[in-house]
Amino acid sequence: MTGSIIITTYNRPKFLKRAIDSCLQQDTDFAYEIIVVDDNGLGTPQQLETQQLVESYEILRYLPLEVNSGACMARNKGVNIAQGDYIFFLDDDDEFLPMKVQTQILFLEINNHLDGCLAAFKRIDGTTRQEIIATSNFPNIGDYKNFVIHGNFFTPMLCIRKDALIRIGGFDIIDRFQDRFLMLKALKNDLSFAIIDVPLHIMYEHNDFRITGTNSKKSIMALDIIQKNIIANKAVFTQEEWKQYLIKDNRMRAVIYYNAPLYHERLKAIPLFYKSFRLSKDTKDIKMLLKSLVKFNRL
Repeated sequence: MTGSIIITTYNRPKFLKRAIDSCLQQDTDFAYEIIVVDDNGLGTPQQLETQQLVESYEILRYLPLEVNSGACMARNKGVNIAQGDYIFFLDDDDEFLPMKVQTQILFLEINNHLDGCLAAFKRIDGTTRQEIIATSNFPNIGDYKNFVIHGNFFTPMLCIRKDALIRIGGFDIIDRFQDRFLMLKALKNDLSFAIIDVPLHIMYEHNDFRITGTNSKKSIMALDIIQKNIIANKAVFTQEEWKQYLIKDNRMRAVIYYNAPLYHERLKAIPLFYKSFRLSKDTKDIKMLLKSLVKFNRL
């Protein structure tokens, strides 16, 4: 077996069929398997519905987790049973484009010094079906320092050699930003990656619950964990590079609070945008601060 596609699913059987079908419709010469890791919890209505869907395909591998365990654990469980040399991950509400498997496995077969490769994606509004053009649709990796400051990575972009992923211990258990934390660990352990600037999967933007949820407290706690990791490696950064990291960290925290559901949490965005502006002198931070004030005054 050459490739393994691991689809993690939670609470969204209505989207899962599209994800599965996109994996089955790969235009490739390479053998691959599809593993559906069901994180709904045994015996729940969602698990039973998911099981019925998966079993209707007959050729899929199905791994139901006993209890809801989160995206990191679900992915690790999938990796543990994967038989492929190359690992792909897909969220249940997204889909692979037909050349995903062929392009990335072939790239790594040719470039056997690499541990993995990442491909761009198309972002589609799930309601209007319009394509959303953004720089974040393209991966940005480089070395550890570049990724800390400029990095952009979503897990479905990735094709990674299984032995390399196991060597670094897979996904750490973290509630948010699992992709970012994984890449930081991979780069710190000297894994090497290349970029394919061709869209090979579709990410759908919608209001449905993603497997990682939207809790702002958990998001901030995850950033704290990531920050602790980065601070432990502060010595490798120049003063200017460290300032750029602080700007990015403040902005990420500010955006989390800006989009928070509770008023008292949204207020926390204002000082963070201000801190970012003091470091960056970028008027975009002031614009976001002013937008925050307008937003809060209207509530």
